[in-house]
Amino acid sequence: MLARRGYGQSLAYAVVKDELAAAAEVDPAASDPAASDPAASDPAASDPAASESGTEETADQAAELVRRALRTMPSNLTGDKVRNRLVGLLARRGYSSSVAYAVVKAALADGEAPG
Repeated sequence: MLARRGYGQSLAYAVVKDELAAAAEVDPAASDPAASDPAASDPAASDPAASESGTEETADQAAELVRRALRTMPSNLTGDKVRNRLVGLLARRGYSSSVAYAVVKAALADGEAPG
């Protein structure tokens, strides 16, 4: 934009550099990508015990979703179709495949049936 107005490249570079420095003073995360990384400030990422409880909580939430979905699912579906639908439901909600398969397998092994 500055070049179109007739300013030299060195002046344009100096203006942009000053603007970036000013933005970094106002918001330190603007100049430090690690500062804006949520995993860097997440205590669960550095504490394995907290991470395990988070995984357990995630599995409990996924199990509740599966229980609710099983109540409304038609009872004439085959086991494979039920499993695929439930794993797909969890995948769309953002659960990892390992959590999804484990939760669905446990729910179906507990005797929870569709319908």
